[in-house]
Amino acid sequence: MALKVAIVGAGLSGLVSLKQCLEEGFDATIFETRPAIGGQWCYEEPDPVTGETTSSIYEGVLLNSCRDTSSFSDFPMDPARYPDYFSHRGMLRYLEEYADHFGLKKHIRFNTTVISCSQGKDGKWTVKTGRKEGRPVEDIYDAVFACSGSLAKPAIPKFEGLETFKGKVFHSRVYRRPSGLEGKRIAIIGFGNSAADLSSELSWQAKELHLITRRGGWIVPRFVLGKPAEAYDSRVAETILPAKFSQWCQTKLCNHVMGTLPEVIQPEHGLMEANVTMRSDLLENIKTGRITPHRAGVQKVTKTSLILTNGTSIDVDIIICCTGYRMNVPYVPEHSYRTKHNNEILNTSNSMDLYKLVASPCFPNLFFIGFVELAGPLIPVSEAQARWATSVLSNRIKLPSVTEMHDSIAAYQTYLASTMVNSDRHTVTVRYLPYCDTLLNDLGATPTFAQLFCKMLTSNPLTAAKILKAVYLGINSSAQYRLFGHGSKPELATAMLLRLADGAGALSEEERDILETSKLVTK
Repeated sequence: MALKVAIVGAGLSGLVSLKQCLEEGFDATIFETRPAIGGQWCYEEPDPVTGETTSSIYEGVLLNSCRDTSSFSDFPMDPARYPDYFSHRGMLRYLEEYADHFGLKKHIRFNTTVISCSQGKDGKWTVKTGRKEGRPVEDIYDAVFACSGSLAKPAIPKFEGLETFKGKVFHSRVYRRPSGLEGKRIAIIGFGNSAADLSSELSWQAKELHLITRRGGWIVPRFVLGKPAEAYDSRVAETILPAKFSQWCQTKLCNHVMGTLPEVIQPEHGLMEANVTMRSDLLENIKTGRITPHRAGVQKVTKTSLILTNGTSIDVDIIICCTGYRMNVPYVPEHSYRTKHNNEILNTSNSMDLYKLVASPCFPNLFFIGFVELAGPLIPVSEAQARWATSVLSNRIKLPSVTEMHDSIAAYQTYLASTMVNSDRHTVTVRYLPYCDTLLNDLGATPTFAQLFCKMLTSNPLTAAKILKAVYLGINSSAQYRLFGHGSKPELATAMLLRLADGAGALSEEERDILETSKLVTK
């Protein structure tokens, strides 16, 4: 009898988990609170009364990872229809096309919220769900996939005197557009991508725009010398060159393109030691005076101003907190993903103590997909996690002992503590390619030089040489993880990689033909 799997959330992580479960022959169902798929990418206006929203997407948002790294490994984006970087509308359209292509929507229960998941003595899960109308319903499942994402609970700082402030304070999660903020004196707290986007967007409307950052940060443009920035993150740069040398090379390239950063935002940490900020006009707006940066924290708030830790006082009307999110999965037991309230290695209470950032050491049939902070695209990472997790459920991969899993978690967190800036944001940070390699190596799906070189001896040598070059020196497409191993789709992967190597402006006929025959047939 097929394993029965409950999946929470119909965002990109939930959709790819469902697709992988169906490919394994599982009886899988997604529970989605909203009436549509897309998760964060399904744009939603905040409630006008409560301010509540299930999406953090603002009107002007663009992807920070490019088209050619952001597609599913077996469902390429057509360059004729998707630009190098695109808006939330483009991403939602792509997810809709993915769900339609693989027939996923009939396995989704919309307008249904997962209230709780509790494991019985037999190891199975009782999943309690509810709808706006009717009583909660309980059902039994063999496994649970938590795919509700890491952007549900905003981290709102508690500043001294904040309750006395006469202006408006809100988190970037509820921001949508500049209207209503024209002519205001605005302070934006943070230096991540949301802070960069909002400060650049609002600097044209605000009377004053102040950007407050404790550490500064590296600013990287979406395009470097005419190519997407990720074109320089090849497999050679990510996995073969020593990390320090790779960081040195990328720092030199960044400085060449962007110029030396103003001292007030120049970070003390290295380029690869914290998540970079993707917004080239942020630097222009700072250098032209539209944005005034401050290298300090917030000491306290008065009725009309912010007092910074360097003694500066700023009169403001609006405070926008671009201060990130708290890892929160309220429908499963907290000890399933957080072993201690305060993680001693990372010195934070915002960790996710999971084996390979996917599996709970406490429950071998509970998986967390998409709960990572990335230097790279989320889609291929969530897909790799889902492929790995479904292989565990299929007994293709055997989990190590609980002790070994905890040791692995501690080793990973020790590595983070020694290589990344110490902050709540960097508790689940991974680099796209090395992390996917680690997961998919267990499926035999991580391409090796030996495998690719052997193809030159056993098939068309020119084509094989082109694929080898594309994998090691080209842009890091997830198609490379479909060349070999379990779940391989070598014809499609080869066609995708050849098209990328040629820089073609549309899907090839071969890709289109293969996609026509690749649709899932499910009940």
